[in-house]
This record gives sequence, structure tokens and C-alpha cells, in this order.
Amino acid sequence: MPFARGAVRQIAAECGACLRPVQLRRTDTSTSQVEQVLVPCGNTLASVCPPCAERAKALRTAQCREGWHLDNEPVTDTGDPDDYQRWLIETRAETQAKRDHATADREDTAELDALNGELDEEITRAGMRGNVLPARPVRRHRSTRRRQNAPELPGAQWRLGRSARPTPPQTARPSARRCSSP
Repeated sequence: MPFARGAVRQIAAECGACLRPVQLRRTDTSTSQVEQVLVPCGNTLASVCPPCAERAKALRTAQCREGWHLDNEPVTDTGDPDDYQRWLIETRAETQAKRDHATADREDTAELDALNGELDEEITRAGMRGNVLPARPVRRHRSTRRRQNAPELPGAQWRLGRSARPTPPQTARPSARRCSSP
């Protein structure tokens, strides 16, 4: 009896569909509607995804045949912000400055955080792309950290090094054997 996953892969390969599609989230900027979309992986190695590799090979062949070579890079025109968008950005900057001062003074920032969140949403609704502030990296948690509720491991007792322990004074004693030089 064949496995279902193997049968699906075989049928997809025969139909020319990608074997490893990537799931992306697409947001319509005019309606703010979010939908999930499966996009082909675009791999160029036939050992990984034969349909995508064949598709990429055909595309490269067509581009070389047609002479696809750009003389210069395309320019994307973003446009200038209008007055309302400027006001939103300025207000967002002021509330962020107030939040930074409150954090430095160790005050509660919950109200300012909520206001910043609302302003970020309004900036997105006003038709501006991207984030006002770069995302702050989340603290990385290591999976190898020792659990707190685990018992102590048996092991050798550690001693302090020589530099941490005072040494008792010693008296120099001559050696019993003397070396005679010829």
C-alpha cells in the first residue's frame, strides 16, 4: 500500500507543481485584507524540486534568447507623505520620546505603549508602508540552559587555585646531592 504523502508528491511532480511550496501572507494595501498564499519554492536544483528547477531552466533559456540585460536598475518612486501622514509621524515620534523619558525615569509606560500601537495602526491605515521603528530583537533563549528544579550533579570538588590561597612560608634547604662539574 503506498503512502499518501508519496502519492501526492508523485502526482504533483507529474503535473509540474512545486513539491515544496512556501506559505506566504499577502495583505491587500487598499482593503487591509490578509490571505494565505502558496508560492513555488523556486529552487534551481533538480534534486530538491524537479518542477521548479525545470521552470527556472526554461525561464533562463528564454531570457538569454531574448537578451534580457538591463543597462540600469529600475527606480521605484515612493512619493512624498501628505500633511496628515506627516502629523502622524511627528505625533508618533513625540510619544516615543515621552516613552523613552518615562522608561529612563522608571515610570509606567503602558499608556504610552498603547498610544504608540494605535498610532502605528493609523500610520498603516493612512497608506504608509513599513514600520516607524526597527523591530527590537527578542531576547534569545537557549535550549541548553540547566533547569532550576534539577538536582545537583555528582562531580569532583573544585579547589581554589594557587593564586587564591595563601602559601605557607618555606625555608630553602640545600640539596643532598651536589653536582660536580667536570
